[in-house]
Amino acid sequence: MKGTILVWLAVAWLITLARPVLAGEVSCEGFILGYDGEAKSKTCSAKDNTDHDLVWETKDIDVVDQTFSLWVRYRHAGTGTYFHRRSIEELLAGTSFTHVQKWGVSRFIGGMEVVAFNGVDKGDDYEMTCAMFARYYGQANVYNVSGTKDSIYGIYCAEPGMLTPDQQGTGFYAVMDQVIAKIRLPPDQ
Repeated sequence: MKGTILVWLAVAWLITLARPVLAGEVSCEGFILGYDGEAKSKTCSAKDNTDHDLVWETKDIDVVDQTFSLWVRYRHAGTGTYFHRRSIEELLAGTSFTHVQKWGVSRFIGGMEVVAFNGVDKGDDYEMTCAMFARYYGQANVYNVSGTKDSIYGIYCAEPGMLTPDQQGTGFYAVMDQVIAKIRLPPDQ
């Protein structure tokens, strides 16, 4: 009996040690997402969101520099799970931005739907020029469902005063073209 309890304690201890590897901050080296530009810091995280019948995982990368910040999320659904397509407006409504002023209709850049906007992030007292981008792909393995098994979305913001006159207004979409070209994404499956 004592040996069985010790085995179960050892198993519980190993599971506890493994938990940080399964969820939370991970090394950006060899990570499924990347940013091939200069940055002050890059932080990567992964989380397995599987519970009951839903099987899916998220991978995030946060990139920060003196002139910008970038956050990208990749979601992958397993068997029997899928993601509904959400518009950029719906995604943007779920962020911490207030006083959002969109710059018209979305554009497609590098396979992503992109909407530029000015907004104030929660906790800040200044307006930033930002863009939200998203892409859904991969047919879900669920019968008679219109969903996808993969989604990528994120936000890029330029720090105030860091854009040249040519990069302001609709010129910000040219900035987004350069930013999206530097993001390393998982291959389409």
